[in-house]
Amino acid sequence: MMTYGWAILIIVIVAVILYSMGIFNPSSSVTFTSSGFSPFIIKSAFCNNIGLKVAIQAGPLPNLATSVQVTKVYITSTSGGTISKSEYNLSSPITLTSGSTATTIIPAAVCNTVNTKYSFSAALTYSYSTAAGNVVTNTTGTVAGTSIAGKPSALTNYIPVTITNTQSTSTPQPFQQMVNASSSVYSSYAASNLQNVEFFYYNGTVIPSWLAQYNSSYAIWWLKVESIPSGSSITVYMGFAPTSTNLFNTVNDGEAPQLSSTYAEYDDGYNIFPFYSNFHGTSLNTSKFSIGMPGGSSPTQLGTYSVNNGLTIKVNSTQSIGVITSKQYNGYNSYFGFGIAPPTWNKGVNFAIVGSNGLIAVSPALYFQDGLFLVANDNGQSNQTQVDNTGALNNYLLVYNDYFIYAWFNYSHEIYLTTNAYSYVNPRILGILNSYKGNETFGPIYYYFLTAPLPPNGVIPTVSFGSIA
Repeated sequence: MMTYGWAILIIVIVAVILYSMGIFNPSSSVTFTSSGFSPFIIKSAFCNNIGLKVAIQAGPLPNLATSVQVTKVYITSTSGGTISKSEYNLSSPITLTSGSTATTIIPAAVCNTVNTKYSFSAALTYSYSTAAGNVVTNTTGTVAGTSIAGKPSALTNYIPVTITNTQSTSTPQPFQQMVNASSSVYSSYAASNLQNVEFFYYNGTVIPSWLAQYNSSYAIWWLKVESIPSGSSITVYMGFAPTSTNLFNTVNDGEAPQLSSTYAEYDDGYNIFPFYSNFHGTSLNTSKFSIGMPGGSSPTQLGTYSVNNGLTIKVNSTQSIGVITSKQYNGYNSYFGFGIAPPTWNKGVNFAIVGSNGLIAVSPALYFQDGLFLVANDNGQSNQTQVDNTGALNNYLLVYNDYFIYAWFNYSHEIYLTTNAYSYVNPRILGILNSYKGNETFGPIYYYFLTAPLPPNGVIPTVSFGSIA
């Protein structure tokens, strides 16, 4: 009996191992096969209603070629799929060296039904250089597998959006990517309030997005995407439901709080940014903010504040400072963003840089004056640009470290200014500060405050849009 017991135990262990390898587990087994296509190897293949997505690896190259370029696909036949056109020129030709891999999506070959067996026979056109000249040739093969989910069912159309990280370092994980789209990109399919717009990955997973602002000319979204590898691109999709459909919620499709008819009704900023507040309600979130200066350095003439679906900080002629400071910010490798109601004044807004020993610096300062947007540093230096500050909301985005300031007004007017290098005390905390000495009471209304990590070297990945499908 002991011998049989050990034998049964061994069989059970082997079965578990084989199941974990996918031998007895259909859901985890290989979902595609391929043959042909020499000198290439198809490393993966997926098919859905967006297209056939294949990862192509180059094997040993012919005629001592150092690289090849794949430019075109001829789809000759299919089973279980649909061919919209047999000849497809790759939107971005693929250049490969021996052993390298690249992924492309062929929208001319689609699978409109999920969990359906498919196969496509095709020819790849590629070229390479030899001592005798350039060679253009074809290689044929077949890919087959089981189709997967794609475009969410609520959407009728979509536009490919390519995000490219040109730097030698990957973006943070996750990464808040800003997408600035001209209305010419989406106006034919989007509702006037953009509530039928949704971003998603190739496999249909919805990408958390936050609509920051829009007008008749453009719209700004922030997307919470996966890390983008160095020197690489990812493709996501801007999808459109019927214009009567409202996709907005507070989870993954939302907008800035003041854009909704009911304040913050569709604000999902808390799910997008590592630090975010929309000052909703009538009390301050004391888990995120405190009054005055940390470290016991509160000024003797402190201004007043109030919260009523927005934060108002006021100072008058006898008060020199009013400040709300964040408890949860550490370091300076971030964007800082905030939205302010259009002012009726031409006064300044500051950021306070604070540490464990109290106030360290009060810089940079952002000002309005006679239609000018100004940034000033601690040296008394400033830079400015002409702006129109009469819109529904003024959005500011700031990058501030020990050496320079970048500031944007409504995501379009950019100002750069060098600043002093300080030995700041950690933890570094950011505060919103108003200061004024004059004969009037004023105070802007802050609708949101956010932080987001900077991209590598402060270089924002580029964004390009494909054609509507």
